[in-house]
Amino acid sequence: MAVARTRIRSYGSHTGYIVHISSGTSTPSTISPLQRDRCDDSQYNGGFTFPLDIIHRGFRRVGVVSGQEMYPVYLLSDYPMDNQALSDDHLVGPPLPSTTAVMTTTMARTNPSRPEVSVPNFLVELKDIPEMLHLKGVRHSKSRPRSSAVDYNFGWELLIRDLAKLLDFTSQVDKRVKELKRLYSSGGLSRKWTVYDETVSVSTPTTFQSFVAHVSGEMRKTSHVKCWGACKWLPQNPDMPSAEELVALARRTVHGWDFSSGGLASTIWEAIPWSWLSDYFLNLGDYLNSTRNSVGATAVSGCVMVHARTEEIGSISSITAGFSANAPEYVYETKSRVLSLAGLTASLPFLSERQMVTLSSIALSLG
Repeated sequence: MAVARTRIRSYGSHTGYIVHISSGTSTPSTISPLQRDRCDDSQYNGGFTFPLDIIHRGFRRVGVVSGQEMYPVYLLSDYPMDNQALSDDHLVGPPLPSTTAVMTTTMARTNPSRPEVSVPNFLVELKDIPEMLHLKGVRHSKSRPRSSAVDYNFGWELLIRDLAKLLDFTSQVDKRVKELKRLYSSGGLSRKWTVYDETVSVSTPTTFQSFVAHVSGEMRKTSHVKCWGACKWLPQNPDMPSAEELVALARRTVHGWDFSSGGLASTIWEAIPWSWLSDYFLNLGDYLNSTRNSVGATAVSGCVMVHARTEEIGSISSITAGFSANAPEYVYETKSRVLSLAGLTASLPFLSERQMVTLSSIALSLG
């Protein structure tokens, strides 16, 4: 039985002093704790996957200043600067996809029933070649651009890529046979897929200390956020097929001869004109690919992980004469694991450069 638990740990301190010279009075200034950790998880989980949250906050170096005024009134000794300029948050980059969208993409990309190249779709696309050549000639004769991003990204590039994969058939079958053998092993097929990996940085002018000594510079804040999904594929029939059956199954699978309901639906969807544009905003294509089942496998233990780490590193550019200082360095880190299932989601995504070029090309063609 799972029992929720929370563990908290804090440790470390730094103490510096400000001394009033004429009276000899020494006043301590302490930063404590230097490190703080929190973990929320489950105990005695019996091997099952459960949610997890971890937060870590900690100084790699406390910002301190030492020295004495030219006309002495105060002396500072490893004094922790009044403004450490820290914040327990992460910089905002492109928005993270929903956990459902992450899980759907993960299952679509790791599904042992996924094709390397869908021959049924390839045969459908062959009929478009005469029209593509005709449009290319029309544009050239009218002194228009000879090709567009749409022509290349969703025409010639896909055709060339599929042809290259068709020529690599033997290698693809060998890899899929190895994958299917792992599927039928005792632990099943564990897979993960990264859907988001971004780094954002910003620098901010900062005054670290203004009392007794003036210390200024900047804080550079860098956040790295990574999000991935994980699942385990288990065979619906635990008995491993013979070597000949595995090879035959791998051959059918890598070329998309999938007559399961998910396989047929995915093939039809990809054959529909402009379905790729719908997939920018609706994950129907990934969802259908996640439901392919030509090899007889089921995904279990689906979860989505997010690891975000923000480093804040200070640098000093100006300091009062007679003083020395070290700028602060600080780390804020969070980790989370959330259970999730595949499903349909709609969103207004952060479009990539390639997607923006494609949409711009469509707008130009319409104009």
